[in-house]
Amino acid sequence: MKFASTISLRMRITLLAGAILILCSVILTLAASYNARTQFINFETAQPGIASPHPVQIVEGRSLQLDPVREPTLTPAVTKAKSNFDITNMIILVIVSILGMFMVYIVAGKSLRPIHELSDTISTITEDDLQKRVPNEQRTDEVGVLGHSFNIMLDRIEKSFLRQKRFSANVAHELKTPLATIHAGIQVLRLEEEPTLSHYEETLATTERNVKRLMAVVDDLLNLYDEQEGLETTSIHLQQMFESICSELHPQLQEGQIRTELHCELRTVRGNQILLYRAFFNLLENAAKYNKKGGTIRIETKVEQGVGQIIISDTGNGIPSDELQQIFEPFYRVNKSRSRKTGGVGLGLSIVKTIIEKHGWKISADSTWGEGSSFTITL
Repeated sequence: MKFASTISLRMRITLLAGAILILCSVILTLAASYNARTQFINFETAQPGIASPHPVQIVEGRSLQLDPVREPTLTPAVTKAKSNFDITNMIILVIVSILGMFMVYIVAGKSLRPIHELSDTISTITEDDLQKRVPNEQRTDEVGVLGHSFNIMLDRIEKSFLRQKRFSANVAHELKTPLATIHAGIQVLRLEEEPTLSHYEETLATTERNVKRLMAVVDDLLNLYDEQEGLETTSIHLQQMFESICSELHPQLQEGQIRTELHCELRTVRGNQILLYRAFFNLLENAAKYNKKGGTIRIETKVEQGVGQIIISDTGNGIPSDELQQIFEPFYRVNKSRSRKTGGVGLGLSIVKTIIEKHGWKISADSTWGEGSSFTITL
């Protein structure tokens, strides 16, 4: 096995095919040699040969002479012909084996050439040039399928790299803005020849506000990428939890004249009370924040075909269809121009998705632009 791993695939195919070819040739040669010997013996037996002395058998006092017994013997000429035949067979065996292995080596090289070309193309693709793709030239064989699969993998890697770059840029921006504000406040305070107490208080208040903002971003990131596997789960009464969240959001709901509808066919679920409260709070807060004045938020829990569902829908502005797949990405904002006071930093839905998936559930979004959005959690 170690030897096989040290030689090329082309040589391994050649050796394997050569071994099969030699085995078949040896069998054919032995069969031909055996058949030739049989035919020579039959030929000699059919010819007049040297008879043995006539044996005599005495029966009832009389001697009877029996027919002579013929022995199958090969004449020197026939023996030499058989030997030449065997030698010729062996020479043909060697020649056919060598030529066959050479042809297998050539054909294997041509067959494996597309794989070498694919390998050369792949080796030129780097993390800085992920847009390059493997040309499959509409091939339908195994090499074409392999190239197509590799292109699909490259598409996924490229999207992952783009998300990672966008995430890093957004993190840097979100952390840089409050730090820059703190730094500017300190610089202004230093430029003051005789700063008053109010200047100190204003700078301290600005610093405290931005530090809290930094801490909130860091906490969200920690929650978003927390790899802790175990979850302390309890039985959660859904109607009570949603009523508690709506009570907490009451000032915001009252300000927008938004009414809520709660229909709980599915009464309880098992999960982490703190994490699920935060996830559903984020969803309902978004439904209230981006709803129309006088709109409605509908919360429905039900069981369909043995599968539990929690559906939170609103009558807001909705989400463009081309952005639905991106709303769960960290720091992604549907409306890029909205203020951070209104829109946050864009981690809410990412945290919701993380919490839902930690429970082994799934979340999906559906929206019609101008008519509202709906989030479905499948248990």
